[in-house]
Amino acid sequence: MMRALLHSVKVQMGLSIARPMFKFIIIVNPLFLSTLAFFIYGSSSPERIFHYVVLGSGFMALWSSIVYSSASDVQRERFYGTLELLFVAPVPFAAILIGKIIGNMVWGLISMVIAFLSLVLLFRIEVPAVQPLLFFGSFVFVLLAISVFSFFLSLAFTLSRQTNALMNFIEYPIYLICGFLFPIAILPDWVKPISYLLPPTWAIELLRKATDENATFSVVAMPLFALTALVLIYIAIGYVCYRAVENKARINGKLGVY
Repeated sequence: MMRALLHSVKVQMGLSIARPMFKFIIIVNPLFLSTLAFFIYGSSSPERIFHYVVLGSGFMALWSSIVYSSASDVQRERFYGTLELLFVAPVPFAAILIGKIIGNMVWGLISMVIAFLSLVLLFRIEVPAVQPLLFFGSFVFVLLAISVFSFFLSLAFTLSRQTNALMNFIEYPIYLICGFLFPIAILPDWVKPISYLLPPTWAIELLRKATDENATFSVVAMPLFALTALVLIYIAIGYVCYRAVENKARINGKLGVY
């Protein structure tokens, strides 16, 4: 299964970068987002600029690549006529789906690096000193959390023939309610509970806490524990969804376009 997973990663990366729209998302979109964020926060403190310009725009690029692309890949396989074949292949469908997510995550990291370099080189943004072990450990955990969320969304959209419309509908609201570019404290009170139930909210908060040069484990403890709890919850929901999707697909046979 590991060989199939790695092959799925390789194939996914090749198929993704072959699409002009995906090239735009990876290369052009992070430049646009980072520039827009800098114009919004250009006169703020260096710490605020790094939190909401560098991390915010970089995380938006990562979100678009991993979550949006991975979920829309299900719809793409449907129109290719290969979704049914992947679902009944000897390799578990979950392994193929995880391979797609990992492949898009690699491109998402590249997109994040492009946003970071454009801000540092073009706008001379100061990069704060960080605790390497704490920051990179937090970053790896964030990637895991977002991948779990992506897996959940991909499964949720497997049986829907309106995946593209649904993903386009939720992409930008996630930017807003998860606090990528501004604190969620300014959101209406009825929106905040929704924000706290979404992993990206705690993921970006964890990275912001971890970029403090004096950060300790106690500083990142709250977002880390909250994100861990949500990851476990979404893993459980994802497992239940996977079994439900598998049973319903095999019974109804409605994975194709028609």
